[in-house]
Amino acid sequence: MKIPWLSKARISKTASSLMADYDSRMGFSVTPPIPVEDIIERHLGLTLSFDDLEEKLGMADVLGATYVRSRRIVVNERLLEERYEGRLVFTFAHEVGHWVLHRAYAEEAARQGRASEMIVCRAGCAKEPIEWQADYFAACLLIPEAAVIRAFDAAYGTDALVLHNAQQTLGRPGLGCIEPCAENWPFLAAMVCEIGGFTNVSKQAMIIRLQDLGLLVNASGAPLGWRKSDAQLHPANTVSASRPF
Repeated sequence: MKIPWLSKARISKTASSLMADYDSRMGFSVTPPIPVEDIIERHLGLTLSFDDLEEKLGMADVLGATYVRSRRIVVNERLLEERYEGRLVFTFAHEVGHWVLHRAYAEEAARQGRASEMIVCRAGCAKEPIEWQADYFAACLLIPEAAVIRAFDAAYGTDALVLHNAQQTLGRPGLGCIEPCAENWPFLAAMVCEIGGFTNVSKQAMIIRLQDLGLLVNASGAPLGWRKSDAQLHPANTVSASRPF
């Protein structure tokens, strides 16, 4: 399915517009954690359900699917088994991105017999334009810029946080004393999540969002993400490397 190029600014504006409409419906300004399930079911009027999509569709690494004509979002039930709320909620928001940004193109492709009206999301396709757009929409929806800036300012001040070192040099971090270096990215992200109320957002998603907004600059050259060694040390916190869950 062909889709047009969309800038980050346009995607962000579209996510903000959806939240403004939802705020108007609720009668107050909604703050994080963003209730994406309520947005799906009550505001957009879609059905949200779970199924074994890999078995049903005969495909591997399926995360979710948006059925445009039947107004349904279906998420792979295996995400429930993983018990990672951030990954699950990000998948919800990702499918909302497809509904808002891409449903018209899916409908047109189906009318012309070029494709199904179903948009299937697979972990291995994260770099495709349609998936990148839905990922960025999800980040803007769940981690609104203004809310992130407020939380970041409260945690670290108004200047961008620059990570010069890959590893810390001052010993192990203590409460209220986190050295800004690459290996401490989970602590740095967790602080913003806690202060901003981003309780349904993963640290991985937050660190990516901070970099995207220019609030955190990684000058160390070291990757900010879980490695195999991290997974062995912290199995409960392991996240996918292909998506910001």
